[in-house]
Amino acid sequence: MSEEEKLGNQFEGKEEYVRDVFEEIAPYYDRMNGIMSMGMVRRWHGFMMKKAGDIRGFECLDVGSGTGEIAFFVARKAGPQGHVTGLDITPGMLELARRKMAELDLPSQVDFVLGDALDMQYPDGAFDLVTSGYMLRNVTDIPKAVSEMHRVLRPGGKAIVAELARPKNGFVRWFHNIYVSKAVPMMGRRYDGGQKIDGRQAAYDWLTTSLEGFPHGEEMADIFRKAGFSEVRFHVRSMGAVNIYVGVK
Repeated sequence: MSEEEKLGNQFEGKEEYVRDVFEEIAPYYDRMNGIMSMGMVRRWHGFMMKKAGDIRGFECLDVGSGTGEIAFFVARKAGPQGHVTGLDITPGMLELARRKMAELDLPSQVDFVLGDALDMQYPDGAFDLVTSGYMLRNVTDIPKAVSEMHRVLRPGGKAIVAELARPKNGFVRWFHNIYVSKAVPMMGRRYDGGQKIDGRQAAYDWLTTSLEGFPHGEEMADIFRKAGFSEVRFHVRSMGAVNIYVGVK
């Protein structure tokens, strides 16, 4: 494995561990996201949709779809003539997404499918829009995942990816580090009980340590450029805690 492929917190057995983590936290994933983001997560997703522009009738793919929150935003904006696929490696998350969808009034149903972000079973140029949220920290090869997003987009298609980041401002970064390393695991104990998964960390310990060595800002933007994306930009949200990356094929 090259140095580039080692970006982020990588270790043997990561794919299986991450899948087991998200199987464990699926029932309370949305609740904890709202708590951890201080209620900002829906605003981040709304901002992603602004950057998507007019996607009515588009063929869309949400990679690492989890419980479907971003996919539902996309479906509402793509309209009845559009189609959204939500892809994830975790059956429990997808099952929860389907149950949630049954209670929503969407213009068209999202097709939730089991699949691997590093080896998506779609032909080149199959989609007009690719979205993803908070997934790249969890893959074993970040550049490969971004390259797959590029591959399945048609020419002119757009990728919009939300990911956690670290604030540049020293004081904000100090507060952020304490919040992520201390407060988030403490809040997570209510749900994960501190129980190790696959002999490793408890779920909400992983969700904080997954930031170790994780590229963000210009470093992540460069990964998008190397994958072939043009017009790459990133938008800083919540004082640097989250970046929204946008690239065009």
